[in-house]
Amino acid sequence: MRNAFFLAAMACSLVAAPRTVAQATPPAVTSTAAPASRPHIAFLDKSKTIYITEFEAAGVVSTPAAPKDGPIDSGSIRSPRLNGSDLQPAGGSEATSSLLASDLLREIKKAGYKPKLIAPGDARPDDGLLISGVFAQTGQDGQLRRAAIGPSQPTGDIQLYVTSSNLLRPEKPLYEIVKQGPEAAADAPIKLNPDVATLKFSVPGNPTDKTLKKVAEQIAAELQRLTLQAESEGLAGSDDPINKYSKP
Repeated sequence: MRNAFFLAAMACSLVAAPRTVAQATPPAVTSTAAPASRPHIAFLDKSKTIYITEFEAAGVVSTPAAPKDGPIDSGSIRSPRLNGSDLQPAGGSEATSSLLASDLLREIKKAGYKPKLIAPGDARPDDGLLISGVFAQTGQDGQLRRAAIGPSQPTGDIQLYVTSSNLLRPEKPLYEIVKQGPEAAADAPIKLNPDVATLKFSVPGNPTDKTLKKVAEQIAAELQRLTLQAESEGLAGSDDPINKYSKP
């Protein structure tokens, strides 16, 4: 009888052993790295030049050339400018985009900063800040597309997405084209880049000069508000590493 109890006890201990080991095994290691910081705009800086591009629209795609050595050329491959501060509108979306850019330049300058316009094809400097944007509209299919703006356009509102970035960092595109087929059509859907912070404004499809001026005021005011807020939190300024090197 004693041997039977002994054998039964040995069997129970062998069964329980794996469970004890399993309970003692440490849990799987999970990453404790801090989550990636949320993208933010590049805050305005009075010590740097703030470059402004014509905002993109259907038929207007701003693609300044890559950076080059030396100061930016004050000329334009399209139309002459006055001291690099006025773009000559050509008509349609291009004219409306140019007028808005000129209005925004005046508002940024009024706020005490040093703005300058960049026309399509101008060399992009490697220092300073850049304000860019795109007019877009969501179609009946739910897809976002670049929108035409200006005379002869529908009166319904479209969306203007604006961002600012620091030219010291490698630039990330504001949006990407959702390709359909071998070639992306001019009216192909687009997708905003989630790694780029944007400000969103509502604009009439056929805005008046007064409306464009009001939109420029709103853009400048919001950029300045965010900058002042960042300064109060110690995040803004030309020497701040967050403003220089983190996500825009």
